[in-house]
Amino acid sequence: MHNLSIVILSLTLLGGCTQNELSGRPDDAVVRGVNFVGKSVSNLEQSTDLYHNSVDLQWVQEAEFRQSAVIDALSGHEGTRASTRLMKSVNAQLQFMQFDNPPAQALSTKPVGVNGPGIAHVCYQVAQATKAYDRFLEGGATPIGDRDMVQLNKRNPVYYAYAHDHDNAVVEIEHVDIDALNLPTPPKNQYRIRHVSLATPDIDRAVDFYSVLLQEEVPRRAGELLKLSGDKLDKISGLPSSKIEMAWFQVRNLELEIIQYHSHPVETPVSPRPLEALGYNMIVFDVADLSAARERLLKAGGKLVLETQPMDGGEILFGRDPDGNLLGFQKISDDAPFSSQNFLDNGT
Repeated sequence: MHNLSIVILSLTLLGGCTQNELSGRPDDAVVRGVNFVGKSVSNLEQSTDLYHNSVDLQWVQEAEFRQSAVIDALSGHEGTRASTRLMKSVNAQLQFMQFDNPPAQALSTKPVGVNGPGIAHVCYQVAQATKAYDRFLEGGATPIGDRDMVQLNKRNPVYYAYAHDHDNAVVEIEHVDIDALNLPTPPKNQYRIRHVSLATPDIDRAVDFYSVLLQEEVPRRAGELLKLSGDKLDKISGLPSSKIEMAWFQVRNLELEIIQYHSHPVETPVSPRPLEALGYNMIVFDVADLSAARERLLKAGGKLVLETQPMDGGEILFGRDPDGNLLGFQKISDDAPFSSQNFLDNGT
């Protein structure tokens, strides 16, 4: 039974390695892509060095939040100050945020675990020859499961590992043996961000929400009938006897993964995770129309947090999904540094 579920998972994941088509989404979808994933860090320089040296994130620009109405509203208090650095891969990007004097609540907030709840990890898919995982550990990251990478199925030349960075945020690394894949057209790039993962206490609720929000009625799923399990999964996650269920949405340039650990249940947070708490703190979507994005958020069952405000040379509004994850909806010019439209061929 374990072997069968591992085969199912490995085949599903491998499909994500080679899939370039945006299945099921209309050409005129309201959400056009992902502008960035936000991440609160304790030290900008340390995080920049780690992610540049291991997964080749490139420094795009830096800025400061000072007297920002948007950031004050999201943090829940006035005078929030932060230094930021936008870091870019070939298909997506992260916005590192180092906050000045975070409040006690943020400092005492526990890291998001592999099983959540919340924005659990960002996955980097790289050519095996880059040895990105080894460089990540050499830079100060620590393994979560086994130190050695795990190949789920010998027929699929992909190797997986989870690790904690300096701030205890979870990172997934996928090493792909490109030559062994025998693709008709090999990838143009050795590094890319594969997905951002939301770990949820209720995958059906999350899938229903994002199906409406992203206008993708039939996402890829695995583990609905037979929960995915096995020793190899345990070695990756560090959680014994894990049983999981997964779904994936392709949002132009970045995949959104939904995962539920049925074996290690979590509950929906009573209150939102503080903006300044270390780890991933938001996903900002690129939208064609802010009014339409607001409508889809509410229609999907989300909660509006902040009405439209100016930010980064464009306009943005914020909401939360049913698990309380902070989502931004930004309309910005296509040539702006933050825009998801900057990525040629979506990073394939």
